[in-house]
Amino acid sequence: MTVFDLSEIRDRAKRNFAETWISTAELLPTNTRVSLKEKGKPHVLRELIQKSREILLNVGFDEAENLTILPDSDVSKQYGPEARVILDRAFYLAELPRSEIGLSAQKISQAREIADEVDIDEMRAILREYKRGDIEADDLVGELVTRLDITDSQAGELLDSVFPEMRRLRPLSSDKTLRSHMTATWFHTLAAMQNRASLPLALFSVGPRYRNEQREDAHHLRVHHSASVVVMDAEMSLDAGREITKEILRQYGFSDARFETKSATSRYYAAGQEQEVFSQYRGAWLEVADIGMYSPIALANFNIRYPVFNAGIGIERLAMILYDIDDVRKVAYPQFSVAEYTDEEIASSLTYIAGPRTARGRKIAIAIEETARKHKDEIAPCEFVAWTDGSIEVKVAETEAGKRLIGPAGFNEICVSGGSIYSDVAPSGVHTGMNYMRGIATGAAALIEGSHEESLYQVKTIKHLSDLNLQLPAAIRQHIEGQQKRIGVGGAVFVTINSRPLRGKEHEAGNQ
Repeated sequence: MTVFDLSEIRDRAKRNFAETWISTAELLPTNTRVSLKEKGKPHVLRELIQKSREILLNVGFDEAENLTILPDSDVSKQYGPEARVILDRAFYLAELPRSEIGLSAQKISQAREIADEVDIDEMRAILREYKRGDIEADDLVGELVTRLDITDSQAGELLDSVFPEMRRLRPLSSDKTLRSHMTATWFHTLAAMQNRASLPLALFSVGPRYRNEQREDAHHLRVHHSASVVVMDAEMSLDAGREITKEILRQYGFSDARFETKSATSRYYAAGQEQEVFSQYRGAWLEVADIGMYSPIALANFNIRYPVFNAGIGIERLAMILYDIDDVRKVAYPQFSVAEYTDEEIASSLTYIAGPRTARGRKIAIAIEETARKHKDEIAPCEFVAWTDGSIEVKVAETEAGKRLIGPAGFNEICVSGGSIYSDVAPSGVHTGMNYMRGIATGAAALIEGSHEESLYQVKTIKHLSDLNLQLPAAIRQHIEGQQKRIGVGGAVFVTINSRPLRGKEHEAGNQ
């Protein structure tokens, strides 16, 4: 059974990515067989998307595929003065520039150190073609390998070592946006088809929308799906649209639709012509759709001559209702479909960012914590030897006169209760077995144990877990934030840990 040593792989990759990339391929199993179950389980979201497609086809809509990337000017055409507010929640797209990459004498020398027979003229040609866009970015390594007759690891090293300017490229913003609502793209489709299709023109599209939400939580996703319909006809009205909407909802299993005019109409709808739709489900009235008639101003800006009705149903919202799911993330992402994390699981998931690898390093960490605890109330200036073993000397120090050696939060204990992480002067809730000084001492010992030079490790005010050399898995952090719980560590520590190498026979090995 193969289980990777993740820390070791990451450390090796930082030191030499190319060598580690090649050597770790040997860690993968070979000549094995893995049996799958007879039939897989479909994703609930995809099932509902398919059901939505079938319903809308049955009602009489033709399916369309809409644009995903749009210029921000489209939003201005739809929303008018309100556009700037709407664009605040849109994702703008950026692009990496393809700058001119020259081959100086130094670069040529570096390239030949990596691949001594490399054809410099051919390399120049490849770089020119890449600059022009004749070679796509994901084909560049392949072109280098094939046309220069080098290995893929040599090609990777060329890009990393000889052309570091490529790593320093930063994206440049553009006016392109990802659609934040399906309506944004219907105008193009309708404008193109109004002279080529018979009326009424009834179209639907089921696809993603992208919203720049401040955070993803139980009620918000940055990517969610909409079943959106439009009906264009010279006689189309909101009254006719309501009847069509009722039939769509009936096929989903909803009855007794109720329509309420929104007090604040979106500007791409006509004034007073946008409504929220509620249906009864399990004895309660729940919002299931939004409908409206497009504003003649927005239609005119896209040269559309006929009235257009639009209705949109949020697929994730619909799934929460139909499948009785209380968290929209559970609809979309499998990592949120598992059981909630207990306080014990959260506590055990906290790990050190850096820690000593040797027994000696672990002893140094213990010595730092014990020395800091023993002398924590001593008044500065002061310093205390925590460890000496003939090769290094480690001290805990404070130089600012009148201060204590360790700040008031130095030995706060890290605990978990009710899904929140917090600190306490004594263990409470579910204790992690960690305190502020232990995390700091562990990080300092990781730095010191392999060092042959003077080092300084300082921690002042605590604001984040990382200030304490602590980290959480991303899924658990998202769970805590999504449940609107807290990661509440803070306070003043003001600790300085110095280490220096010792030379000369006058220093005997020993643990102080």
